[in-house]
Amino acid sequence: MTFLKRRISMAIWELLILLVIAIAFATIYRLYFSRAVALTQVCERIEVIQNGETADMFNKLTGDAADALKDINGICQARRPVKE
Repeated sequence: MTFLKRRISMAIWELLILLVIAIAFATIYRLYFSRAVALTQVCERIEVIQNGETADMFNKLTGDAADALKDINGICQARRPVKE
């Protein structure tokens, strides 16, 4: 009887460990995916603003604002998939 109790206990521990690993994987994946979606939305919004009615305002930027905009464009261009 002791062997059977120990065996059942081991199966339950294995299931709990598997559950913890699955939860950790799902959490990490969700955090990564949500950040990727947010960055995509930001890049799309910046592109719409730059090509829309306010495009001339962005062309007149100088200094830190222009540098920040160039950095943002660089990040968006680097992560954009290549279309063939």
